[in-house]
Amino acid sequence: SDVSDVSDVVRVSEIRALTKSTRVINSLCAREEVQRLVQLPSHVSLPVKVFYSFRMLSFLLDTLAENSFDEISTRREFWMVASKRRDGIIESVSSLPFLVRTILLVECKKERNALLDLSIVRNLMFRPESVDLWLVALLSGGERARACATEYLCIVSRVSLSGLFGREAAVRWNEHDTRRFQYERHRLYGTIGKLTGFLPCMLHLGDSLYEVGTKQAVTYIVESTVGRPLPVYKKFMEMFLLLVLMTSYRIVVELVYAIPEEEFLRRYQEFWVLALSIAVYFGIHDIAILLSLAFTEERLAMRYACSFGNMIGYVTYASVIAVLSMLHIKGNVEGRNYVGIVSGLLWWKFLLHVKGMSQNLSTMIYTIMQIAATLKYFMAIFLIGIFFFADMIDIVKKTSGECDNVDGDMDFEAFCSLTPLQSYLAMYGVMIGGIEVSSLEGSSPLVSVLFVAASFCGVIVLVNILIAIVTGEYEKAQERSCIWFARARLEAAAEQVAIEKVWNPPDDPNSGIGRKIWRMFAKAKHAAFLIVVEVFLVKSLLSCESLNKDGILGDFLYVALILCAILYHFFVVAASSYIFAKHICKSPGFQFLRGSNFHIALLKICLMPVCRYTSSLGFGNSESCERDAADEDDSDDENRPLSRSEFLGKHAHFENSIQNSLTATEARILHAVIFGDDLDPAFKNSD
Repeated sequence: SDVSDVSDVVRVSEIRALTKSTRVINSLCAREEVQRLVQLPSHVSLPVKVFYSFRMLSFLLDTLAENSFDEISTRREFWMVASKRRDGIIESVSSLPFLVRTILLVECKKERNALLDLSIVRNLMFRPESVDLWLVALLSGGERARACATEYLCIVSRVSLSGLFGREAAVRWNEHDTRRFQYERHRLYGTIGKLTGFLPCMLHLGDSLYEVGTKQAVTYIVESTVGRPLPVYKKFMEMFLLLVLMTSYRIVVELVYAIPEEEFLRRYQEFWVLALSIAVYFGIHDIAILLSLAFTEERLAMRYACSFGNMIGYVTYASVIAVLSMLHIKGNVEGRNYVGIVSGLLWWKFLLHVKGMSQNLSTMIYTIMQIAATLKYFMAIFLIGIFFFADMIDIVKKTSGECDNVDGDMDFEAFCSLTPLQSYLAMYGVMIGGIEVSSLEGSSPLVSVLFVAASFCGVIVLVNILIAIVTGEYEKAQERSCIWFARARLEAAAEQVAIEKVWNPPDDPNSGIGRKIWRMFAKAKHAAFLIVVEVFLVKSLLSCESLNKDGILGDFLYVALILCAILYHFFVVAASSYIFAKHICKSPGFQFLRGSNFHIALLKICLMPVCRYTSSLGFGNSESCERDAADEDDSDDENRPLSRSEFLGKHAHFENSIQNSLTATEARILHAVIFGDDLDPAFKNSD
């Protein structure tokens, strides 16, 4: 292809060395050679000779795929030879660096679609060898580059056996071919998922992330990241830790309000330490994700930090730490209203944490956010209506002299003594239906008409418009629920990859002792945190029992802390058991337990909750890609592998055809032997 505006040309050997280098893996987009590697050409065209070469290669592949069984007289062994030749051609073409990226960057849409329809290109994109860091570069590029990355993910998601070998080869499909196809597809998806920075850079897609998140390739990569047992257990543990944090925070506030400072710090300091340690853990967790994204790409870190949910998280944990420190120093909560606001922020952070754990929860949360974004114009009209009627009524009642003599009418006296701000609040109550007929006694007809008009506009008109807006947004949310849930899962997977890169970076023999010490510290960090939480959680439970008996702490907070502790310990034990079961599989010291009934039972117990949870997650059907509409006329039966019964039926028909052809050929040969050169005309035609 004709590529221009590229300042540096990287040799193939340099490209191969860079893509396998540990330096590139550990510092993506941070070194000069990486910048050269991920540089995108600004103009790509398709010469006629190049397109002709692709067509010839596609013709060879189609010929090798079809001729082995189109002619019945061809030996069956030719199928294996043809398959090896096809694989050799595809492997040779896929070894060319940046070929798939260049095809995707062809500017002319007609030429690009013509290339993508060729069998050589479809088989080329199905090879893991064709994927490299160029995909991450496309995701990090401009709008056109991100569109190319989206198109590539759509193509590899809808790939099928009929698309690779042609529908004429359907008679040759069997269970072995289907298993091999699935294995190669999983290998391709695994290669894409292992690209450094792939999942975090997916966040660059913005609004397109809603549709791309439901594609088969992305779903496989996401679930391979967050659907594993340890991430699932960790997600549930953090959810119940948040509940423990909220409960202990509320208990600390209650105790500071009810008990003097000296006695609280002397007898019940374990609640304060428990809440502070959990808040510090989540704060460090969010900062580590932000730093990991910053090491990958600065724009990605800025996009992540500026999102509404993440900003709420940073403010929440910083506020919790600040409030707990203030309560430890001051020892009272009088006059500090923001202590209650922090409690509300904790609940909002809890909702953002669980949005990727259930499709119904994600639908409700995203629906509320969409409704809040849609209601900005409605709220403007509603406020204008409040000011409109409140100002008129306030001025009319003062200019008409109705408030000069209000003796004996307490309601009207209260009405006349309102300040302008209070009149706005009173009008808000009128517009939502809070007016009473008795409050209009003694007022002029004009004031009564204005009150009735305000009530009519608020209760009849604006409230019904509000209901219509909320209903419409909820119906749209129900239609796109699987898409929003897929986006929430993808964001969780990106955070999981980012946090693992910080606490468990790839091992590099040339990195020195510093990286090894950091990896050891990362493994000990979780154990130390679990021990701290366990110690102070047990102490808090014991203190709660005595506080409940003394009547200082209510039954609700006491029972809530017990339930949160039980559920938290359930997932801690499950995660520890799974780690021990994996250690049995890998450690030579536990080889005697490997495969035993104890080992199998332990794995079943650990994996059963995870399997139940992951099987309950549904993603629905994804939206069609741009080029999927051209395939709508093709039936599903033609574009899928054959089942066992269908294959056996077609295979029997194929064998019968061979037998009939052999019988006819033997008859022609006997006819030629008996009658000499007087051959059967049909036999001559077959020659």
